Amino acid sequence: MGGPGHKLFGGKTVLFGGDFRQILSVIIDSWREQTVDGSLTRSPMWSSFTMLKLSRNMRLNESAVNRAIVSNGHTFGEWVLALRNGNLPTRSFKPNTPSDWIQIPPILLITPIQEPVKSISADIYDSFGTHYKNTKYLANRAVMTPTNAKVNEINEFMLDQLPGISRSYFTSDSMQVDGDVPESFTETYPTKFLNTLAFNGVPNHEISLKIHAPVMILRNLSPPNGLCNGRRIMITFLGEDIIKGTIMGGTYDTKLVVVPRIVLNIDDKKWPFILKRRQFPVRLCYGMTINKSQGQTLEKVGVYLPDPVFSHGQLYIAVSRVKSADGLRILITNTDDVPMNTQGILCTQKHLKMSA
Repeated sequence: MGGPGHKLFGGKTVLFGGDFRQILSVIIDSWREQTVDGSLTRSPMWSSFTMLKLSRNMRLNESAVNRAIVSNGHTFGEWVLALRNGNLPTRSFKPNTPSDWIQIPPILLITPIQEPVKSISADIYDSFGTHYKNTKYLANRAVMTPTNAKVNEINEFMLDQLPGISRSYFTSDSMQVDGDVPESFTETYPTKFLNTLAFNGVPNHEISLKIHAPVMILRNLSPPNGLCNGRRIMITFLGEDIIKGTIMGGTYDTKLVVVPRIVLNIDDKKWPFILKRRQFPVRLCYGMTINKSQGQTLEKVGVYLPDPVFSHGQLYIAVSRVKSADGLRILITNTDDVPMNTQGILCTQKHLKMSA
């Protein structure tokens, strides 16, 4: 920590923002204990910090529906707070497993059917045929789910509902290693194999887009102009090497922007090379992963859970994106081993007790 005169950050005031009840830092192939140990509270600097706590949920409005009782005497805001703090009643369904199954209020649920993607998409994107060009309509709703595979299903379904002809864009993939790429590498990892690789936060080899489709920017391209990671835009032009679109919501709402193809460098320890992928850094965002939704404030949110949430804080993040209870709809289909009853469906919350 330094000598007697040592001051953290050179004596400058530094503000750290975050919520330990939300998604923690991702540590690849880690155990529960390693995830906790990787948090800021385990830093030797933590004892020198001053904790400032926010006490009011500025996202939830004061509507009558938010003051109504949704579960066990809790209003919607109280239920979300209890979920955040890990204070909801829980139970376990298998021996020697964590007791982390909670009951979802029936008022928030969509009844499971044979076509869950169609069901939740139609519920959240109601009157889509009329409003598909409306940026305010698109900016205020999304379907969230834990995994990229299910996000792709939702986005593909919604793109099919959008009028017009889709245009597909393919990546140019290559390898980078120390020195020249040996011939053995090109034989072991041909270009067709590189095209199959998928990574979090990186566009796939093929992306299909249409005019008026909403996409999310996956890289900080030009923050002063509104082109930053997580920004959503509605496509207005599809060119060979550029995409034009209108920013949806926020400070830069309605601003016309241009997104170029760029080279993305992916350094994954799983592979003995750096993948260089040239593609538009965008992804359709009718649906998005719960992790990627952090920071979003929406009018209508669908939470699609074909499998239990797998990370600390995911369920809380998903249900806390909305301004009111009537804007939240949850569809759970992971009920093979979990009994259903007239009171609703149960799902996991994956909550870790964090000391702060």
